[in-house]
Amino acid sequence: MERNKFCVMKILSLLTTVLLMVKTSHSWQTDVQANLHLQFSDLQGVQVYRGESGNAPHYKLIQVEKDSMLLGARNKMYNISMATLEENVLERIEWEPREFDKKVCETKMKTKEECQNHIRVIGKKPSGELYVCGTNAFKPKCRTYVKSEEMTYVMKAEEKGIGHCAFDPSHNSTYVFSDGKLFSATVSDFSERDPLIFSTDYGRNILRTEQHDSKWLNDPNFVSSFDIKDKIYFFFRETAVEHINCGKTVFSRVARVCKNDRGGQIMMKNIWTSFFKARLNCSIPGEYPYYLDEIQSTSEMGQGNYMSTDRSDNRTDMFYAVFRTPENSIQGSAVCAFKLSDIEKTFKGKFKGQESTYHNWLPVSHPKPDRNPHPSTCVNDSYQISEPMLNFIKSHTLMDEAVPSAGGSPIIALPTFKGRMTQIAVDWQVHAGDGRYYDVIFVGTDNGRVIKVINKGHGSKVETVVVEDIQVFPEEYVVTGLKIYRANGKEKLIVVSKEKVISVPLHQCEHQDSCSSCVRLQDPYCSWVDDKCAASDRGIQSILSGTHSACGPEEKSTLSPSTTPKPKKITTEKPQCDCQCPNSNENNILGGQPTKKPDPPVEVDEVKAASAQEVRSSSESSLSVAETAIAIVVSIVVSSILSFLAGYWVRSCRSEPQENQLTNEEIYGSLQKNHNKLKDNEPRYVNHAQLERNNSQKQLNLIVTNIQKGSNLPNGSALQKPVLNIPVPDKTYV
Repeated sequence: MERNKFCVMKILSLLTTVLLMVKTSHSWQTDVQANLHLQFSDLQGVQVYRGESGNAPHYKLIQVEKDSMLLGARNKMYNISMATLEENVLERIEWEPREFDKKVCETKMKTKEECQNHIRVIGKKPSGELYVCGTNAFKPKCRTYVKSEEMTYVMKAEEKGIGHCAFDPSHNSTYVFSDGKLFSATVSDFSERDPLIFSTDYGRNILRTEQHDSKWLNDPNFVSSFDIKDKIYFFFRETAVEHINCGKTVFSRVARVCKNDRGGQIMMKNIWTSFFKARLNCSIPGEYPYYLDEIQSTSEMGQGNYMSTDRSDNRTDMFYAVFRTPENSIQGSAVCAFKLSDIEKTFKGKFKGQESTYHNWLPVSHPKPDRNPHPSTCVNDSYQISEPMLNFIKSHTLMDEAVPSAGGSPIIALPTFKGRMTQIAVDWQVHAGDGRYYDVIFVGTDNGRVIKVINKGHGSKVETVVVEDIQVFPEEYVVTGLKIYRANGKEKLIVVSKEKVISVPLHQCEHQDSCSSCVRLQDPYCSWVDDKCAASDRGIQSILSGTHSACGPEEKSTLSPSTTPKPKKITTEKPQCDCQCPNSNENNILGGQPTKKPDPPVEVDEVKAASAQEVRSSSESSLSVAETAIAIVVSIVVSSILSFLAGYWVRSCRSEPQENQLTNEEIYGSLQKNHNKLKDNEPRYVNHAQLERNNSQKQLNLIVTNIQKGSNLPNGSALQKPVLNIPVPDKTYV
């Protein structure tokens, strides 16, 4: 009975979860459809970097210098023109590991592809020399290159790259070159057990995070880094040590260090004295917020506004980031915006601390605030920080408050079946034809698509518009890099995967052939001007409503003929006739003018009725994919519960007490196997419960008989001598 109750509770819990998903499914924006869907073949003005044939190149966009981008690849570094996507062959660097290093790597259970030199760090030293680091068959190394008279790169020096570059090419790491120093976030060992945020001025001074201290870094996965004023900011996700008492989970973080930090003079020598971190909060709001805890990538820091505005100066330092849910959760991804001012405010607040491992994490104020500056302030000389303050810094690296997302909700949140978002790039404050400014967001996915998104809201509420959804790569390709290029009258979006590099136009205005369809696209780049849809901010446009009275009557076609979906063909066989069939649904769908004809025969009327019914049924069944999926799940769960309850009721009815029904003890006894030697005519399975009652009855009869024979027992006492001659069965029952 207890087991049945447990099963009922478990199913009811599952039903509650599904109903909650149905109730909050609108937050996932499953009904947000792109205004324009395009395949790669529909695009115009596309450029493709051909690269080299042979093994997979494993492209990774690393550095951008003026009009060139530096791609790290397998055993090579490429210098690609962003204007033409053509390679500057003279500046190519080829760097392959030694054969001995490859063999050693393969003996450590790594693949041949992993045991290559994947370039992951590229930057310029203050002297202008090129600094390049690679995984080098899980033995990181760095090289310094200088340009020769032939304008090719020549190696000048080589050094170990531990702390500069990752061991594993698939490991996420990040770095920044600033003030003549390299600031990197990676791992320092082959097993990736020692993550660190590292700084070096190329050999003279070295700083790092505390080693093997989960309060500093706890299995982090680094994403990106920014150089802002006197600080370096790092973005990563890690296992949350403050949540470990409630279960293992991953939180997104922003950490920062001061550029002029030298560590402690005696205590915390070569250790950051300015390392602090805070949680990034990207969640779907509600009574119980739904958190997307795993940051994947960030845009560059820029001047923007997550809401549309009519003032060009109404902008602030901010960035956008892609977040995901854990692998074992409801799969989805989202884009959230964060202001630099909110990050700085969080780092000026209280810290989160734990008195001991048996205590909860609680807010903590830094000691003696009237005498000591807040630890988040960059001091002129870290050697002058007192030991009590260093002790506090070492044990309180986590801020109490989380950094809130701008607007309190994601700009866009999509479930998995629409593809998980991977990379992001932002075109800041594009001036649209309606006179307002918009941040145009480009998001890459893990199925080769690029989505263009804006927030059209005028107030505090986020109103998402998916302007375009373009299948740039085949579905098995993952978008690993996005870069917006605008120079010399050219503007494009460069899309990078491990296999290909492609540039596509920032907009597809030319696909709209009417005023109403141009306005309905709601693209800040496009407006109706000079009787065409063009990239202009001086034409007719209304991003908020998608309609404009100046366009006149609304056309039925929203897209150009090349992208307008074809009407569904009616398969019903029509009677052959020499004349044109009048008033057919097919003509009406295509916008043809009906002509007056004689009344059609009865068979044609039947065909028309069937066709109309088919069109109505098609329109009535046009549910979104999300609604269909939710309906299927709810139907399965409800039917399972009803089946379970029906079966349980039938079993209860059949389990009523019946005459001559065996007890549980008798049933168990009848199924117990007797392993002792039996006579030939005895069964192998016996009812021990019945045999024990019979045996007990025989013994009781013997005792009663003996008591009756001994009549001189005082006070009804027991027999003074043992009962003898009690027959013992000649068989033993187990």
